[in-house]
Amino acid sequence: MQRARLLAALLVCAPLAAQRGDRAGETQTPLPADLAVPDAAPKSPAGELATFRLPPGFTASLFAAEPLVRDPVAVQVDAGGRLWVVEMRGYMNDVDATGETAPNGRVVVLHDDDGDGAADRSTVFADGLVLPRAVLPLRGGALVVTPPELVWMPDADGDGVADGRSVVMGGFEAGLDNPEHSGNGLLWSFDHRIHLANDARLVRWTKAGFVVEPGAGGGQWGIAHDDRGRLYFNYNEDWLRCDLVPGRYGPPARATGGLPQHNHRVVADRSVWPARITPGVNRGYQPGRLVDHKLAIHTAVCSPHVYRGGLLPDCDGDVFVCEPAGNVVRRVRLRDHDDLLAGANLYEAERGEFLTSTDERFRPVHLTTGFDGALYVVDMYRGVIQHKNFVTSWLRAQIEQRKLAAPVGLGRIWRIAPAAAAPAAPARIRSLHDLRADQLVAALAHDNGAVRDAALRELVQRDERGALPGLRAQAQQHAQPAVRLASWSAVDGLGGLQVADVRAALRDADAGVLAFAFGRAAAALAAEDRMVWLAAEQHGLGDVASVRWHVALAMADVAQDALAAKTAYRRTALLARMLRFHGDDAGLRAAVAAAGDVAAVLRAAVALESSDPPLRAAWLRDLAARGMKARLPAAQQQLFALAHEVPDPALRRALLQGAVDALPKGEARTGWLVLPAAPPALVARAVDADAATAAAARELLAAVAVAGAAAAGEVAALTEAEAQRVRAGEALFARACAACHQLDGAGMQGLAPPLRDSEWAVGPIDRIVRIVAHGVRGPIDVNGTRWTMEMPAQRQLSDADVAAIVGYVRRAFGHRQSVPDAAAVAAIRARHKDRDEPWTAEELLGTPADGR
Repeated sequence: MQRARLLAALLVCAPLAAQRGDRAGETQTPLPADLAVPDAAPKSPAGELATFRLPPGFTASLFAAEPLVRDPVAVQVDAGGRLWVVEMRGYMNDVDATGETAPNGRVVVLHDDDGDGAADRSTVFADGLVLPRAVLPLRGGALVVTPPELVWMPDADGDGVADGRSVVMGGFEAGLDNPEHSGNGLLWSFDHRIHLANDARLVRWTKAGFVVEPGAGGGQWGIAHDDRGRLYFNYNEDWLRCDLVPGRYGPPARATGGLPQHNHRVVADRSVWPARITPGVNRGYQPGRLVDHKLAIHTAVCSPHVYRGGLLPDCDGDVFVCEPAGNVVRRVRLRDHDDLLAGANLYEAERGEFLTSTDERFRPVHLTTGFDGALYVVDMYRGVIQHKNFVTSWLRAQIEQRKLAAPVGLGRIWRIAPAAAAPAAPARIRSLHDLRADQLVAALAHDNGAVRDAALRELVQRDERGALPGLRAQAQQHAQPAVRLASWSAVDGLGGLQVADVRAALRDADAGVLAFAFGRAAAALAAEDRMVWLAAEQHGLGDVASVRWHVALAMADVAQDALAAKTAYRRTALLARMLRFHGDDAGLRAAVAAAGDVAAVLRAAVALESSDPPLRAAWLRDLAARGMKARLPAAQQQLFALAHEVPDPALRRALLQGAVDALPKGEARTGWLVLPAAPPALVARAVDADAATAAAARELLAAVAVAGAAAAGEVAALTEAEAQRVRAGEALFARACAACHQLDGAGMQGLAPPLRDSEWAVGPIDRIVRIVAHGVRGPIDVNGTRWTMEMPAQRQLSDADVAAIVGYVRRAFGHRQSVPDAAAVAAIRARHKDRDEPWTAEELLGTPADGR
C-alpha cells in the first residue's frame, strides 16, 4: 500500500512534457496524492487467470502463452481447426514506439495435438513482417495484411510455411504510421467476398486469383458476421455497429446519400464496468471519463464477435466485444432482428461485464470461436496499448513512473467454456481437410458456426459441384434457418444458383433467408419470372422491414434500361406502392433512391389511387434530396418538372425544398447544378405564390452553372507542375488520410466526415490548410451533418506534403478547385506559427457554427 501511495504522489508531482496526444486547452488534472493505485507488475499466466471474473456457468482456461505466442493482435480458425495468430511484435516496444517498423512481425499456427483445449506447439507460417494486422488461412496459403499491402502467401508444398508473397492490393500505408487506423479483419462471408474493417473494399476469391471490388467499409479494428451474413464492427468509442444490408450496395447508394442500414449503431450506451480502478487510461483526466477512478466511458472498444458456437449456454447470437483499456469483454444481447437492430449489455443492471480482470495488463484485443465451440480471447498482455500518436502527458507519466512499458513480448490466448460439461454439446470436428464433399455438406449443418463457415470455404475452394443436389435438399428441408442460408450460399458460391433455386428460397419463412434470396433475384426479375415478381410484390408491401429493404435493393440490381417496357413499369409501380405503404421507413426510402429513377417513382407514387395511404411531404422531401445528389442532369430536371406539375402545394414545396437540401453548403454550392440552361420549371416556380416554394426555386437557380463553363472558384485545367503535385498528393492522401476519410472521400459514419462536396474541402485554401496543419475540433457541420469529433494536427507533414494533399483533395471526388503550392502553405503556417491547438468551426468561419 505504501508503494502504491508513493506512485500516486509521483504522478502528481511529475512534469508533463508535451506529447502528440495532448490537446491544448485541456487541463490534465493529476490523480489524488493519496490514491492507492494497484500494483501492475506482470503476472504469470496462472496469476493472471486468478484475476478473472466470469458469470456463473462459465470458466476460463489457458490455451496458449509465451513463448508459444507473443504480442498477439488477431486470430483466425482454419479448416483444420487450428488457430492462426498474428503477432505484431513491433508495436509500442516503448512509449516512443522505437523500432516500430522493424520486420519482426509473424503469423504463427497453434496446434492442439491431443485435443485437450490447450496448445501443444506453435509453428511459424510467415515472419519478417512489418506490423502485420490480419490473416485469413485458405486452401493453399493465407491472405495477410502487412502494410502497405494485402498479400497472398502461398504454401504450395503444404509444409505450413509460406513460400513467398504476391500483392493483392495496396492502400494500407496508414498501418505503418498510424496502426490504430488502417484496414484489417479479413472475413469470408456468405456473399463469398472477403470483408475488411476500416476499408471500403471487398476481395473475391476466384480460381484465377483475387478480385478487388467496392464495398461499404466500416469499423476500426475487427469484423464479424451473424448467421444471416450481416456484418458487425465498431470504433474505439462505439460498442457495436452493423450493416443491415450487404455492403456491395454502398458504392452505388453513396450517390443518393447512402443507406442508413450501413454503419447502423446497434448499442447507444457508452458505459463500461471494470473490476478495478483504471488510472492508466489515455484521457482519464477528462470529466466523466473516470468515475471513482474507474473507466466509465469506453475508449478502446474493438473486435466484435458474434458467438455461434453452440457450446456456451444461452449465448448463440450474442455479440462479445473487447475493451482492453477497461480490461473487460462485454456481452451484448440483440433484439429487433427484422427491423433496426438494437442491443444492450446483458449485465448492465448489475453494473457488470461478461469478463473482467483486476490485472491492468489483461488486454483483450480479438475474439473467435474454435471448432470445439469455445470462445477464444486474444490477450496482448502488456501495460501499454495506446499508440504514440495519441499518448498524452497524463498517460506517459503513468507509463514511466509505474513501469508499464516493460516487459513486452508476452501474450496469452484464453479459452472460455461452460463451467460444467454441456448436456448437448456439438459433436466435435477436429478437421475438415480430408472430408468428402457429402461430409462437408453435413458439416454445413453443424451446430457450430465456425465449422459451418470453414465448410463453406472448403466447398467453394474445392469446387465441389457434385455436392449441389445435397446442398439444395438441405437448403429446403433443414429445420434451422442458419443451415438453410449457409446451404444456399454454398450453391451460390459454386455457381449453381438457378431461377428455380431463387423461387425455392423465396418460399422460406425466415427473414434472413428471404433477404439472401432477394439479393440474388436480379436475373429472375429481369427475365420477368412470374413467381419471383409475385414474391417481390408480396414482401415489398409486407410488414417485415428488413425484407422490404432487400426487395427495394433487388430492384436496384436490375438495370432499368435493360428491362422490357412492361417489366420496367412493374418495377416503378412496385417501388411507388412501397413508398405509399411504408414511406415512413427511412431505410426503405434510401433503398428506393438507390434503385434509381427517383423522379419516375415519385411521379408514379403521386399518381396512385387515393385509396392507397397518403404520401407525406417529409418523405418526398427526403427522396427529392436523394435523387438530386446523384448529379444526373436529366434526372434533376425531371424532378424540377414534377415539382412544377404536382397539384398539391405542400408536395410541390417539399420536392423543391428537398432539392435545396441536396445542395452542398458554403462555397461548394456555387455551380453545383451543371445544366444546359436554367430549368424552365424553376424559373416558373421562382415567382410562386407560396413564399417557401419561391425561395427554394431561387436557391436552386443560384446554384446553376451552364454546362461547359467553370463556376466561380473553379479551375478547368492545371499546369503540369500543379498536376504533378496532385498526383503526389494521391499517394500521400492514401497514407495519411484515407484510413479515416476513405480512399473515395466518402468518409465513414462514426469515424470521419466526407470530403466529397465538402464546403471545407472546396472553400478557401487558407481554411483547409489550417485544418490540416493544426487540426479541427467539433462541433463542425459538414454538408448539413454535425460532427463532434476531433481531427488531430498533421504536424509531421512538410509544406510540400500539405500542398500535395490539399491539392489532391481539391481536384479529386469531382472537385475542380485551385491548388496551393508549398510556398503558399508555408506562408499560411507562418501566419499561425504560435497556434498549438485545433481550430473550431467558429474560428475558421469567423461566424458561429450555428449561424447557418
